[in-house]
Amino acid sequence: MENVIPFEAGRMWFDGAPWLFLLEIIFRSTLAYLYCFILIRVLNGRAVAQMSMTDIVLIIALGSAVGDLTFYEDVPIIHALVAMTVIILVTKFADRAIHNQDFLKSALSNSPILLVRDGVIDMAGASRRDLNTLEVMELLRIHGVRNLGAVEWAFMEAGGQVSVFLFDTPRPGLAIVPPLDLIPTAPSLPPPEAGEAASCYCCGLTRVFPPDAGTACPNCGRSHWVKAAGGQKANGRNWGE
Repeated sequence: MENVIPFEAGRMWFDGAPWLFLLEIIFRSTLAYLYCFILIRVLNGRAVAQMSMTDIVLIIALGSAVGDLTFYEDVPIIHALVAMTVIILVTKFADRAIHNQDFLKSALSNSPILLVRDGVIDMAGASRRDLNTLEVMELLRIHGVRNLGAVEWAFMEAGGQVSVFLFDTPRPGLAIVPPLDLIPTAPSLPPPEAGEAASCYCCGLTRVFPPDAGTACPNCGRSHWVKAAGGQKANGRNWGE
């Protein structure tokens, strides 16, 4: 900083770098952009659910370029401007390519994820969005759902919003109001009786309660069953299978 001459045109704009160095800037900018795409893909979109991946990568890349231009005296203005221009152009190209190519759309864009089907939490779908079952129930409560048995379909859309479709006639299912992490522990919950509709405490699968209380849920593998809300004798019928 001792040898810096304020507003020195040569340092501010080029800093003595050869014109060929602009090609290196284009290479670095493109490489950084693609690397950000990989990182966001690994992150799997949960933290950026309200944006597309191209949006969030654009914000990160431009933030870095603008930050370097703002804070570092040894970063020539022209270099930062070229980097920002390349970032914008690559973003435009990526958006157009994703829009026109189905394989890129499936590889680089988020797609709707199944969260609930027939009153049962889809464990694979929840895992794809890094959600546990309590978080899925929280999303449903935001939509006013009190009982998993009322939900025919629930999806997490590409933009992060949750779409919920209810049965015309609610079925017996796992009550999620109040939240399960606020109600008494297992010994204090009313256990179901044989032949009664029972719900898996983890995923909401509802079926005729088996004589063996330790029977594992075929959907999530847990063996904790509670009395289904809204259900009495099940007459041999299983739900959510």
